Amino acid sequence: MGAPKAITFDCYGTLIDWESEIQKFFKGILDRNGVTNADIVSFQRHWENLQFDYIQGPYRSYKEVLKNTLPMAFREYGYPFSPNDCNLFAESMGKWNPFPDTREALLELKKYTKIALITNTDNEIVAETVKLIGVEFDAIITAEKAGAYKPSHKGFHLALKELGLDKSEVLHAGFGFKYDVVPATELGFKTCWINRYGEVRPVNVKETYLVGNMSTFATLVRGMAADR
Repeated sequence: MGAPKAITFDCYGTLIDWESEIQKFFKGILDRNGVTNADIVSFQRHWENLQFDYIQGPYRSYKEVLKNTLPMAFREYGYPFSPNDCNLFAESMGKWNPFPDTREALLELKKYTKIALITNTDNEIVAETVKLIGVEFDAIITAEKAGAYKPSHKGFHLALKELGLDKSEVLHAGFGFKYDVVPATELGFKTCWINRYGEVRPVNVKETYLVGNMSTFATLVRGMAADR
């Protein structure tokens, strides 16, 4: 079978510990405002649902997305919020920690294939993140560059163009099922759902491969490369 000629990755949630970092950020805001016993996980999911719906509309920078969705989420939960918190969120994203297995797995994968990012954020934010990960990517497609957020197909098409490959030669790997597995499957990519938290498949779409972390994914691709 052989390894794919390239693997495209979601970044935040797949390579970066998105959920823990968001929950830490939200808890910091609430703690500063004296809010205790908040259900941070439920609140995070609520905001992400608002954001998912919002980005289906006309493209706006990620900072604009935050300015339009974060205050709404805080208001609907009755939590205090400052407009400056949107700026702090965007400024902090590039400093959020990768998962412990991210860098080693990416370095292993680079032995067998090209690696690229398709990420729902701005160029400036992801540039800082890539420096933190410390691994060079063969292509980086942001929502800013594509003019659209996943699950739009635009970022996937742009990735194929920049990599100079056909969809049959690329595997897309991601944590966000609706953001990544669904659109990649619609386009005919092979996919790998990196389901770090053992979540239930949210829609009736089937990924090609299912793993629980990046280390296992690297082992899977190493096996593909050996099977020529």
